[in-house]
Formats: sequence, structure tokens, C-alpha cells
Amino acid sequence: MAIQILHPHDLPLLRSVTEPAHLAKFDEYAGEPEKLFALEADGVPVGWMYLHIPDEAKYSAFVYLYVIPEHRRRGIGREAYREGARRIRLSGCDWWSSYPPSETADAFCRNVGFTYTNTNHLLVWHGSASQLACSADGIRPIEARDIPEGPAIWSREYARMHRALGIPYDEVRQTPAQIEADRREIAEHPERWSNVYLMEIDGHLAAYGALFSDGDGVGGVAVDLARRGRGLGTRMTAFLTRECIRRGHAHPILYCEAGNVDALHVYEKLGYRIESSETVAVMTRTSIAQNL
Repeated sequence: MAIQILHPHDLPLLRSVTEPAHLAKFDEYAGEPEKLFALEADGVPVGWMYLHIPDEAKYSAFVYLYVIPEHRRRGIGREAYREGARRIRLSGCDWWSSYPPSETADAFCRNVGFTYTNTNHLLVWHGSASQLACSADGIRPIEARDIPEGPAIWSREYARMHRALGIPYDEVRQTPAQIEADRREIAEHPERWSNVYLMEIDGHLAAYGALFSDGDGVGGVAVDLARRGRGLGTRMTAFLTRECIRRGHAHPILYCEAGNVDALHVYEKLGYRIESSETVAVMTRTSIAQNL
């Protein structure tokens, strides 16, 4: 089995052999052909693989693997997956997820060493302005002086949330060099950090919030553990949603783990509704060492 870099002329053929349930994902990934690979056996296409390797983020790599039904159960998926995992690990990333969702896919993920699966919801805002009428007091754009404390709220609480769901997730800690580089970048190029906001209460940073890079959705919200239970997450999410709308996105989106019931309650209260769901399988460091 060969894994070939995709050429534009391969797209129609690969699309034609893809089952309807996977076409939407194929069309989405076709916009990034440099991350899409053709799987071939004896010169015949047997499937495709989308491989996302982040530039810096330690926890956001993922693999979407599709094998044509008549070529399944021949070890093709396992071989392709192992190659994808090898490339991810070479990038320095040691935690990632795998798609698509199905009982068969989940069984495959377990077979190659995944230790956890969970449903991840895509939510779309269909609410009203009154649902977003929360105070924005204390919320401001991130500044150089907020490094590293501001982003650390996100890293710490995001890791805590995943551990509560059963995922052995580590907090990312910046090195002194990374801290200095971020401070310098914010000071010299604040536009590169224009999607990141903090909430400051009584002179202390209490919550972190960020938009997606294109501003069409809420990329993350985290409240410092010591300040939970005061509605700060609701206020930050409402502010970020209003900011998405102000930037021209009428229906902002966000993602949420199904097990994160407190956050889901906040999002639905503000007018978000679950649009679709995907099963995320997580490869942890222990299982990587044992299986790859």
C-alpha cells in the first residue's frame, strides 16, 4: 500500500469512490490538498487520508481516514494510520484525535491503541440579542503584560476539564524564551492577537476567551478555578458571541465536549444549539509508547 501526495487531477476520482456519508468531509478537506493523501494498492485508489499537523499547538493534530468498503479489513487503514501517526510524532506532537465517528471507526481506534473516545458537539448560535445581554465589565484585549498569566488560564483549565472527562491531558507551560517572544510579538504586532481577550476583576486575571482565527466562532473560554460559580464564563461567552456578530458572522459557532455539561448548559442558555456531533478518539502518551 502506498501513500501518495494528492494531485489536483486525483480529486474527482477519489471523490467518486467516497461514500455519501463522507463526501462533506472530503469536500471540506479538498480545500487543503497539501494535507490530503491518496491511498493506493497496486496503483489502484483504495481510500484517502487527511492529515492535519499543527505548526505549534501540541494537542491539535488529527487524522481522518477513509478506506473504500471493498478494501477494508486488509490492514490498509492500520498501515495508513501508522504512517500518519509517525509524521505527527516527528512534528513534536504527542496527543491527537482521529475521525470519522462510527462504531466501526471506534473499534479500529481502540485496536490501534486509542485509550479514550468522546462525542464532540458543534453548536451554532440561533439566539436573540436579549440572550447575550451580559455585562462586559473587565473584558479587554490581551496585552504584553498578561503573558504568561493570561494564556495560562486557558492551558490550565482546558487540561483540568479533559482530566475530569478521563483524558490524561497535560497543561502546556511556556518556556522563558516563548514568554519573551509572545510579549514582544503582542507589543509589536497586536493585530496578531486581536482574537484573544481576558477578563480582569479587582486587578486579577479571572477568565480567558478567544475567537477562531477568522472570527466566525468562539474558539475557547476558560475561567480560573478559584473564580468559578460567578457567571464569568457566561459573560465571556456572550461577549465573544457579540464580537463574532459585530465582525459580520450572524451565526457564530463553537465546539464542546459532550461530557462538559456545565459549559453546554451555558452555551444553550445563550442561544447555541447542537448542529452536529463527531466522535473524537484520543491517543495518549502511554498508548503511543505501547502501540506505535
